[in-house]
Amino acid sequence: METIVFENLLTKAKIYVIIFVYDKSDILRYAIWYKNYGGQLMFVKLTTVKSGKKRVEITYIRLLEKYRGKDGKFHERAVANLGRMDIEGRTNITRLLKSLRRFSDEILVTPEEIESKAALEYGQLLVCRKLWNEIGLGEWIRESCGRVAKYSLGESGVLAMVLNRLISPGSELGLCRWLETVYLEEFDNRFRDGDTKRRADRFYSTLDWLIKGKERIEEKVYFWIRTLFPVDVVFYDITNVQFEGKGPAMSRIGYARLGKRNHKQVLLGIIMIEGLPVAHYVFRGNQAEKKTLSWITKEVKKKYNVGRIIFVVDRGMITVTNLEEIAKEDGYIVAIRRRKDEEAKELLESGNDGFIEIKENLFAKEVKIDMSKKNKNKRSKDIKNVVVNDTEIDDKRRVVCLNPEKAKEQKAKRESIMTELEHQLVELKEKADNGKVKNQKVITSSAERILNKKHGKRYFDYKVGEGKFEYWQKKENIDYEEKLDGKFMIKTTEKDLTLKEIVLRYKDLSDIEGCFRDIKDFIEVAPVYHFLNRRVRAHIFVGVLALLVQRYMEKKLDNAKLEISSERVLEKLKAIHVVINQVKHLCLKYVTPPSKELEQILRVFGIPKLPKMLSDISKDTVPGEKRDNLMVENGFR
Repeated sequence: METIVFENLLTKAKIYVIIFVYDKSDILRYAIWYKNYGGQLMFVKLTTVKSGKKRVEITYIRLLEKYRGKDGKFHERAVANLGRMDIEGRTNITRLLKSLRRFSDEILVTPEEIESKAALEYGQLLVCRKLWNEIGLGEWIRESCGRVAKYSLGESGVLAMVLNRLISPGSELGLCRWLETVYLEEFDNRFRDGDTKRRADRFYSTLDWLIKGKERIEEKVYFWIRTLFPVDVVFYDITNVQFEGKGPAMSRIGYARLGKRNHKQVLLGIIMIEGLPVAHYVFRGNQAEKKTLSWITKEVKKKYNVGRIIFVVDRGMITVTNLEEIAKEDGYIVAIRRRKDEEAKELLESGNDGFIEIKENLFAKEVKIDMSKKNKNKRSKDIKNVVVNDTEIDDKRRVVCLNPEKAKEQKAKRESIMTELEHQLVELKEKADNGKVKNQKVITSSAERILNKKHGKRYFDYKVGEGKFEYWQKKENIDYEEKLDGKFMIKTTEKDLTLKEIVLRYKDLSDIEGCFRDIKDFIEVAPVYHFLNRRVRAHIFVGVLALLVQRYMEKKLDNAKLEISSERVLEKLKAIHVVINQVKHLCLKYVTPPSKELEQILRVFGIPKLPKMLSDISKDTVPGEKRDNLMVENGFR
C-alpha cells in the first residue's frame, strides 16, 4: 500500500496530523487522526452524496473536528472540504500535502525520494561481537597492550581481524575488501575506498601492537575460564602450521605430519580447558618432540598450577616412545592410524552396530580388544618402528567414531576415482592388446603413472608380460576401505573420561587443525612483504582468539540444547543485513527483520530483539544549526 504521511500541519494555530493510506486500486482505505493542541480531535471522513438527475454517487473527503458541546456530549463539524474522492481529486490532495511539507518539522518523503545505498552483512558480526564483549576480550586487550601505537587501529583493528577469521577465513577478498561488505561501526565508510596496501599496513601495525600483550591477555583468559570451569587437568593439543613460499625465519622444513611435504612449518601447541583455548606456544618447525614435550610439561604445570596434562595429538605428531614417556605422569588421547596400524583392522571388525550419538552427525562406541590373541612379536607400524608389547597397550581404551555424512562422501569419491582410473587402465590394455604399445618398460611406466594418481594402488594391481597388460581390483583392500568410510579411531590412557568427553576432546584438535592448516596472509597483500617472526606469532594469536570466540559460541548453543553447530549458525546469520538509505539529509540504517528461527538463535546469545533502525544515524550536507535541530526534533539525539 502507498502511504503518504503529513504530520504537524500548522494552520489556524492548531496542529493537525493526517495520514492518508491508499491501496493498489487507488482507493483511500483509512485516515488516522491525532489530538491537536486545542484538546479536540481531528479526523478524516468520507461522505457520499447523490448528485444530478441520474443520482450519481460522489464521495468527498472532509476534515472533521470532534468537540464537546455545551450539553457535555461530543459533536462533529466540518473544518475543510478536501475534494472529491476520484483520481483527479486525490492528485490535488497529494500536491497540496507536498506543498505544505515546508511548514513541517518532520522529514516527510515519498517512496521515490528514498535512495538505498548499500546492504551490508550484520547478523554474524552482531553475535560475534556480543560474545567478544561478554568474554571481555576488548577490555583485556586495551589493558594489556598499552598505548596504541602510531598507525595501529588498536582494539577495533584486532576485533576486525578476529571477526574476519571467524566469518570469512581465507577469503579471496582479503580482510580490507571484506570490510567493504559488512557493517562494523568502527570501520563504517573508512574502508570503502582507498589503497589496499596502505590500509593493510595499518593492520600490520595492529599485529605488532597486539603481540606485546599476548602473555597478559592469556593470563586473563585463563583466570576467566577457571572461574567457569575449576578443574585440575588441562588438555594440550599439538599441531603444525605450514607456510607458502619462504616463510618466517623461525619456520623450518620438518616432518610433514599434516599438509604437504617439503613445506616450511612451525609447531603449535595449545592449552585447552573444557574445549576453550587458554594459551598457545609456537616452536621451530624442526624442534625435537621430546624436548618440546618436556619443556611444555614443566612450563604449563608451573604457570597454571595444574596436576596433570592430557596431551591430545594426531598419531603422526608423536612417536610411541614419547607416548610412553607421557603416560608415566600424565595422559594422552591419540588417533590410531587407519591404514598403517594393525589395531585399526581389529577395531573395524566390530562392525557398524552399537554406536551412540555424540552430537549432530557424529557417533561413537568403545571397543575392547583381546590382546592375548595378538602375536607378541608383531611390530606396530609407527614412524620409529617401535615394538609395542601387549602389556604396554592392553590397559588403554579404544574408541571408534563414525560420521555418516562423511561416509557417504568418501564412498562416492572412491567410486568416482575407481571409475576414472579403470577407464584409463582399459585404454592402456587396448593399446597393449592391439600392439600399439609393445615395450614392457613403456607399459609399466604408463600403468605406474595412472595408479600413482589419487591413491590408485589401493584399488588396482597389474601385471605386464611381453606385449600384454592385465589389471584387477584389489578386493580385500576395497572391502577394507569400505569399512573405513566415515570412521576414525582413538586411543587414550584416561579411565575417568566419558565416551563423549574423549571424542569431543579429540574433535577439539580437528577444529584447531582446520583453523591453522594453512596460515596465509589474510590481510591479502601480495607478495607478502612482512613475514617477520613477531607477525607470524601475532597471526596465530588472532587465530587462537577467533577459536576462543567460536568455542564459546558452541558452549552457548550446547547449554541452550540447540542442536546446531557454530558454522551453521554463522551461515544462517548471513541473512541479517543493514540496509543504508539516504533520505534527504539523513543516512538511515535499517536492520532487516530476522526469521523466527533466527530470533531463537539470537535469544541464545542474549539478543532478545533487533532494532528496526540503528541509532548511529550519520549526517550529510545539512548546515550545522539546522541539521542539529533536525536531529533533536526527530529523536535522533
